[in-house]
Amino acid sequence: MKNRDIRIIIHKFLNHSATEKEIGLLVDWAKENRLAFRQEVELHHVITGAMKKEKAEHLKEELLKNFHQVNAVKIRRGKNRLFKYAAIFVGLITFGMYSYYTFIDSKTTIPTQEVTITLEDGSTREALNEENSGIVSKSNTYIVEQKGTKISYKKLASNQNSEDPLIYNTLEVPYGKKFQVTLSDGTDIYLNSGSSLTYPVVFKDRGPRNVALRGEAYFTVTSDSLRPFSVSTGHLEANVLGTEFNVSNYADDSHVKIVLVEGSLSVDQRDVSDGKAVLMKPNQLVSYSNSNKKLFLENVDISSYVAWKEGVLLFKNEDFQNIIKKLERHYDVRIELKDLGVGKETYTGRFKTETIEEVLGAFQRIKHFDFTITKEKITITLKNKPMN
Repeated sequence: MKNRDIRIIIHKFLNHSATEKEIGLLVDWAKENRLAFRQEVELHHVITGAMKKEKAEHLKEELLKNFHQVNAVKIRRGKNRLFKYAAIFVGLITFGMYSYYTFIDSKTTIPTQEVTITLEDGSTREALNEENSGIVSKSNTYIVEQKGTKISYKKLASNQNSEDPLIYNTLEVPYGKKFQVTLSDGTDIYLNSGSSLTYPVVFKDRGPRNVALRGEAYFTVTSDSLRPFSVSTGHLEANVLGTEFNVSNYADDSHVKIVLVEGSLSVDQRDVSDGKAVLMKPNQLVSYSNSNKKLFLENVDISSYVAWKEGVLLFKNEDFQNIIKKLERHYDVRIELKDLGVGKETYTGRFKTETIEEVLGAFQRIKHFDFTITKEKITITLKNKPMN
């Protein structure tokens, strides 16, 4: 079954609209794709804010509740089979559930080469070519417009029923591209290459404004004391009223990093029940180690953390191994490092309009290594020393 099809079924199941046939297909798929199924379910609960710090037992109860509500009138004849399916779903969720938020640790990739929006029902609208402008979608409560590399969500004058469930979109940006989105509250978000953001198309007049991020993004949040804004990365949650900050949360990085540019920011470690929130001031960095599960706060020069927003690659005494990851995302290339010693070297440099060949050539003049470029990848090896 195609990923798009299964995501549609999962969304329908979580929104109480899946048929018995679709639930059967979902069971068969989920048994072979346990982690992927957990990721989709957990992301749904994180972004809706319904399961902020609850553990697996509460997630089981929520799944069962959703399950028993699915087409309760339509499919009475399949009742025994549905109870069997319910037990299987609960087993799949609890299997290996040592941490509720492990979904964010997966090696998430952005498979398409185009910027896409995934709608609430799981269907994907690939309508965000950077040359496009105009209306992307609309309803009686909101309108989405695109202008080049930016889309904007605008709430229409018609009143939204406070009891209506929030509708979510997911914006996905592949390697080699960047994109901006303005949310319905006026918050501006700039997404870096290889990132995805899940957010409501319209925020309610009261209550929290929750979004979930994979990858990296720069946030300029509209202040609203009645509607606190939060960004979830799985392990961390940044809570703000109005501020500018950058979050880097790539699955293949060793740390989640948040730097504060303006305002104030509270960062909470979600997988520690008795942990204290870290209060940040401008020009400070909070980093979370994926290995030892600890938070660190320090004063930093934030320029190298936010330069990407202006299309600049800025490295300051940075390990070449980390630089390679950023080059892969920025240029949409695959780089293979044959010598680990080269990866431990540190470099400083600033690039904006240079090609990948020019960037590697600049580093090559500082440290001794060779690189070859083919259609599939770039290979970096230690340069052989000349014989005396």
